[in-house]
Amino acid sequence: MIWRRKNKKDKEEERPEPRGDFIFEVEEMLNHFMKIQEEMLKDLVKSGGEIYTRRITLGPDGQPKVEEFVNGQPANSLKGHPLLQESGEAEVIESKDKVVVTLEIPGVKREELKVTLKNKVKLVVDKAGERVEVNLPGPVEPESVRLKNGVLVCTFRKGYKESVEELKVEG
Repeated sequence: MIWRRKNKKDKEEERPEPRGDFIFEVEEMLNHFMKIQEEMLKDLVKSGGEIYTRRITLGPDGQPKVEEFVNGQPANSLKGHPLLQESGEAEVIESKDKVVVTLEIPGVKREELKVTLKNKVKLVVDKAGERVEVNLPGPVEPESVRLKNGVLVCTFRKGYKESVEELKVEG
């Protein structure tokens, strides 16, 4: 049912009639948006586009579990897919006094990893014949390196203080 009301400028607006159950309204709206999103994704896939997504959940031990999907299919069933080549990239998070590097390396055991810090500014991870190098934002001191559920988390203390110095340009 539609009801009409006049707004402040005396213009009539049509709006759906309000219902008493707020939760029902929110669920209905969410379902509507989900249907629109599904249609948009189907159209994208039909037109040749591809959708790469990640789902990050916490495991029972409190550690993150990262799952990758391409067009809704688990990424581990699509070895060599071009979109998955980006998944080896590390995420570098810098806080006031720490630098945390997170790298997804599924299926690799701790014994198969060699993690090194080069010149205190580059993290090098050798895994099963592959090498990943991560440039760090400045000199660091290692604090911890952990591998849980296929996610390598390297935590470093900053070996520098952030500062801004204006430089004189000579001509």
